[in-house]
Amino acid sequence: MKFLHSARIVICVLLFLPSLNSTTFAEDQLPSKEDALRAKVVDYMRAASSVQWTPKEDIPYYNPEQNFSFKKGETYYGIPYTQFSRNNNLEAFSTQLETIDGVQYYVGPCEYDKYWGSDCSASLSNAWKQVDPDFPSLLTRRMIPDRPKEIVPVGKYALNFYDSTPNIVKENGFDVMKSAYALLKPADAVIMHVDYDGHAMLVIRNEPENARLFISDQTGLNKGVPKGRDGRSTFRFDQEYTYEQLFEYGYIPVALRKIDDAAHEIELFDGKDLDGWDINVQGEGSPENQDVFTVQDGVLRISGEKMGGIMTKESYGNYRLTVEFKWGDKTWGGKKERARDSGVLIHSFGPQDAVGGVWAKSVEANILEGGVGDFWIVGGKDDGISGTCDVVLRNGIYVFDPKNGKPVTFTDNADGRFQWSGASENWQDITGFHGPCDVAFADDWNKIEIYAVDDEMQVYVNGKFVNRVYGLKQTSGKIQLQSEGAEIFFRRVSLRPWDEPLD
Repeated sequence: MKFLHSARIVICVLLFLPSLNSTTFAEDQLPSKEDALRAKVVDYMRAASSVQWTPKEDIPYYNPEQNFSFKKGETYYGIPYTQFSRNNNLEAFSTQLETIDGVQYYVGPCEYDKYWGSDCSASLSNAWKQVDPDFPSLLTRRMIPDRPKEIVPVGKYALNFYDSTPNIVKENGFDVMKSAYALLKPADAVIMHVDYDGHAMLVIRNEPENARLFISDQTGLNKGVPKGRDGRSTFRFDQEYTYEQLFEYGYIPVALRKIDDAAHEIELFDGKDLDGWDINVQGEGSPENQDVFTVQDGVLRISGEKMGGIMTKESYGNYRLTVEFKWGDKTWGGKKERARDSGVLIHSFGPQDAVGGVWAKSVEANILEGGVGDFWIVGGKDDGISGTCDVVLRNGIYVFDPKNGKPVTFTDNADGRFQWSGASENWQDITGFHGPCDVAFADDWNKIEIYAVDDEMQVYVNGKFVNRVYGLKQTSGKIQLQSEGAEIFFRRVSLRPWDEPLD
């Protein structure tokens, strides 16, 4: 079995002003996927804090009690702070700028409750959206990690007080929090929230050897003057904080899950070839020239014309597997005009052609029209494979029901399948079947996430939890993708080590 370990390493990120040309790298100097994502986030924050604008008329600050205005004809930097139109990103704010006689004027609304701007959590959300476009615009209190949200903690601190980060850091103690702060990388963040107050700051760089880091944030005023650029910006960039200050103020370290994943994720399919896989076609083994499995333009096409599979050369355990697939148009042979079918086979072991001359013994997370997320045992009752699911019996088929289901154990492919929770009662084995509750798209890309941890598996389809099997005898093994009578495309097959217990 391949052991999966990863460590966080502090890196330096190249920061680019938006007016500069893109940096080019020699082939052996290309940044990693993680580094590229982090640089993109930091670049956005620098650009948001650097954009230059001049009001065409006075703009009263969003909070009249501060008795401050952005003055007509004076130059300011960075998107202005407000809590009214708080979600304006750099692209949106730039639509309100107009260059006249070489001066970039702000020509948008100027009322204190209507001028375009952002606040601390919105600016951080907008920065993270550069690499995760689906990331929601969260308030600071929503940025406290709680799986399976989009944000994860950095370090090994306990989240015992979700609504009060000062209580969290106090409960864990300085030594624990200091170790966590030391793991922060550019594009991670530190979050503080208590009662109805809070603040979010993006990490620009970290110096663990000096127990300090440097941040960028969208902030407000200090004694009636903007905090950044000598009173000319409500953004700060490269502002220093010591770890002691972060602890004293009650900040917790967090990361965007998508970036954190990139630091640890293993691309099983690299979009180029199938070098990490073994190929088997029923009756043919692995012929040199066959078109069942081909790679083109970064996508794996499985024709489905012949029964077969590809299987990883390595074995894995305790992970989250992410697979993105889309159906093709063709069905073949005995499967012609039947529901398009394929599958992801987990914890595979033994000969690749052990079952029917096609697949290795395993547990299948099905990819089937109307049945994406069904579970099957691939093997016989004497093959040492079993799995238990909490189910209800409906029309002679066991359907996963996490609330009302009773445990049933399967040990043989002949036992049938554990259908996913939203399976249609009127499922038909016909091409194009789509049930009323199906969460898989018929004609678009779909994402399946399979959490395989210890003796349990959970399946999510397009973000929705659809099935769970536990009590597995096999807890590690190789991974297979099936060719089973239908054309199917895969653009992503990636594995992320997972050491968290499943809920």
